[in-house]
Amino acid sequence: MASPFVSRLGTNYCPTDEEILEINALLVEPILRLKGLDDEITKFQKSIDQLAEERSRVAAYVEGHRALISPVRRLPLDVIQELFVACLPTHRNCVMNASEVPLLLGRVCNSWRAISLSTPRLWSSLHVVEPLWSPDDPSSALLEDKVARRLEITQTWLGRSGQCPLSISLQSAPEGISPTSSPSPSARARSTRFMETLLSFAPRWQHIQFTSPLSLLSEVMSHFEAEVPLLETAAFHHQGHNPQPSTWGPCTFNMLRGARISSLSIPGAIFLPANLPLQWSQLTTLTVGGPKWSVPLTMTSDALLRVISKCQKLRCCKLMVHDPNGVELSISEHPIVELPFLHTLAIHCVASVAPAVSNLLMHLSLPKLHDFTIFGSTRDCPALGNFLARLVGLESLRIDIDIFSRTSLLETFHTLPSSIRQLRISDIDRPWGQPQTGLDEMLAVLTTSPELCPMLQYFSIDSGYNLSDRAVLRFITARMQESPPALNRIEINFGRQMVVDIMPDLRAFIQMGLAVSLIYLPPQPSQDSPWLGLPDAPSVDWSAFPWPPPMPISGW
Repeated sequence: MASPFVSRLGTNYCPTDEEILEINALLVEPILRLKGLDDEITKFQKSIDQLAEERSRVAAYVEGHRALISPVRRLPLDVIQELFVACLPTHRNCVMNASEVPLLLGRVCNSWRAISLSTPRLWSSLHVVEPLWSPDDPSSALLEDKVARRLEITQTWLGRSGQCPLSISLQSAPEGISPTSSPSPSARARSTRFMETLLSFAPRWQHIQFTSPLSLLSEVMSHFEAEVPLLETAAFHHQGHNPQPSTWGPCTFNMLRGARISSLSIPGAIFLPANLPLQWSQLTTLTVGGPKWSVPLTMTSDALLRVISKCQKLRCCKLMVHDPNGVELSISEHPIVELPFLHTLAIHCVASVAPAVSNLLMHLSLPKLHDFTIFGSTRDCPALGNFLARLVGLESLRIDIDIFSRTSLLETFHTLPSSIRQLRISDIDRPWGQPQTGLDEMLAVLTTSPELCPMLQYFSIDSGYNLSDRAVLRFITARMQESPPALNRIEINFGRQMVVDIMPDLRAFIQMGLAVSLIYLPPQPSQDSPWLGLPDAPSVDWSAFPWPPPMPISGW
């Protein structure tokens, strides 16, 4: 359709009165044609809707009959049960939530519900969370209703497990949570009820993990009589603030007598080897954790050496050691202890570090060790060269840089085993901003000595605020120029603002496959910002930056 106004279309041109009359005359025929097209579309759309409705009826008929011959309906019961069991989470226990297996399976259809309820293995793992008092829900009656309901569900759930061995984890309420923030007898009674419910299934415990106040753990483990012949792994974690031991007495763990435990995780505050009736020779995993202030004075390196000397099958060992500061301890006369299967060893020295090196590490023979971690609270660690020289297969090393003096740190780095593939430098106990021990010098050793750690693949520093950007660039460049380069990942949290942007210089290495993560603090807002003084001024989201670095050692 030709129009004399084509050149004016899509512009801001304002027509004259005569042109408006001309435009209206031009639109008479197109408007009639447009209405006719709309009528035709409506007619055809009605036909399409009718066909779509008929198609839906036919499709429903077909799908309904196809469902009758679906192969899943012909699966044997045992196959369906195996498929259901395969849906269970493997990294943790099941939770009381209808969005997860096994409860989710029972919501599909009556048949699946009947199968799930009659399959004991689906109900043989459970994570129990004790309801907490909340200021938003101050009614004690409502809390008691929640507790009663959860106890009932726990009893029903585990009752469906038949005679299957059980995997149970319990998250108790912290001690003393009450409207007055003081120790609450009713709170203690509620926690005890949960423990007692789980204790009724103790003969079938296979794996347990209890996170509870230490006083409750002590009472249950010491005074309740229960047989646990199937128990293989036991993990105890403290919840809330630790009371003084005098308020609850020593924990004797009578309940573990006769158990065949191979893995034990326990807070240092209640780790008394003499009171643990374990078959130490069966242990493959031993973890002694908790906050450093809770570790008793009895957990010296010499005492722990005598404990692990009984554990010849150990494969993973994580210990917190309390050797007193400023006290000279005589070197242990204990003979060399060989742990032929130990592959992971972590030591956290909550006081002095040097005794743990001389008394503990130097008395261990670890032919299979490939993962070693050491942290501490004082800068008294000697060079680890003599210890590292005996670890011919060490692949992963994580150290707290501030347990070393400058001299001992550099000596240690000059003696790193050639087998190391992962090297992580941490700074756990130092306050933000306190000077560190020569990070640039440490990195220079690795930069200028390619014979050190030639197989290094992963390198990380979680607190590099005194580390220069250019030192990192020189290190990466030197390592990536090797043929072929072994380094494939580097992660550094500088904890400061960027001084030099080295990412452009790293692009070629990144294209070669190097993964680089360099974390800086954002720049401070400008003091002459045009938003200064306004409530909606742009602000920095400090929560997006991982500082201070995480502290995974306190609870292992």
